Amino acid sequence: MDKDRFEKLKKQESNVIRSLLKKQNEMLGQSLLHLDHLIYLQKSISLMSLADINKVLADKLPYILFIRYFSLFLFDKSKNVLSLASHNHPDLTENLVLRQWDSEIMSEAITRGSYILESDYAKSRFFQRVNNPLFEHNFFITIPLMIENEIIGVLNLNDNEKGYLNVTDLDFFLNVSEFISLSISNAQSFEKAERLSVTDGLTGLTNRQHLEASLMSEILRSRRYRSPLSLVMMDVDYFKGVNDTFGHQEGDDVLTSIASIIKSMCRSHDVAARYGGEEFVLVLPETNGSGAWKIAERVREEVENHRFDHEGKVHSVTISCGIAEFNNEGNQDYTDLIRVADAALYQAKESGRNKTIMGGGNEIFKGG
Repeated sequence: MDKDRFEKLKKQESNVIRSLLKKQNEMLGQSLLHLDHLIYLQKSISLMSLADINKVLADKLPYILFIRYFSLFLFDKSKNVLSLASHNHPDLTENLVLRQWDSEIMSEAITRGSYILESDYAKSRFFQRVNNPLFEHNFFITIPLMIENEIIGVLNLNDNEKGYLNVTDLDFFLNVSEFISLSISNAQSFEKAERLSVTDGLTGLTNRQHLEASLMSEILRSRRYRSPLSLVMMDVDYFKGVNDTFGHQEGDDVLTSIASIIKSMCRSHDVAARYGGEEFVLVLPETNGSGAWKIAERVREEVENHRFDHEGKVHSVTISCGIAEFNNEGNQDYTDLIRVADAALYQAKESGRNKTIMGGGNEIFKGG
């Protein structure tokens, strides 16, 4: 994150906390204790990653809010799904994902854009006449987490030692939820910016700039440990014809599908990238030329057998592949490796397409 962006977000969070502190200072009763807890929360989750925020909330939110249980779901408006992000429930399934309509109370809170408070769970219209060990016979509240009228999640809180919720508690809950919303939104913005800086926006693969940095790093490692390293360059055959025949949207769908196939063939330490246009690159650490050829052939055959459906019209595409194996005894750099793979790819194109060729001074393999 650049310094200006960091300072801007830091100022934004400071302004919010000052506003919340001002509200709390005007309250009676437990205001001083609430003030102390609000400052504690702000210090705990300010400008953290989303994963760190979720962990801190699981550890500290019940103490801060004086409640027994809580759950926080992130909301994906495009898919209408709620994903469990943080909680302290002993019986909730980790990585739980719900459709919006699977939870009547959360769905209603999202639709209304305002909190729902029920003072007695057993008498609530949301009670399904089933004993629930996560609820006693006292309050629960569902609060939509909002940033500029956009709902990004839902916070559920229930039960405390008093057995009821007063006005001061409610106001404190709403103030805390406002700060949690801001912290989550900032964390999501950070992570999105980081993803966009290293990934291709269409396919989700590594972008060219990050590919070159990764390849340079792998070359240094290969040279240091005398370990094998190979690179595969792939290009969609007759891609212009796909765009001309079916339109650019279908062309994008083809690229996205091929990217998914490539990712499915990758190991955890491989790097899959969109090199530009309809070209893709695979960086394969700990893999010699023969191993790279087998992987490239698996991808090529999977693409060849895949059927694309555009408005009821089924069509297929193929790819050509060129391979380069790094010589860790020589003076090659990453541009040399790309040049060798690109030359092999050109040979595959010129000799009929839909095949894999290994370039350089090594034995040439052909597929297709």
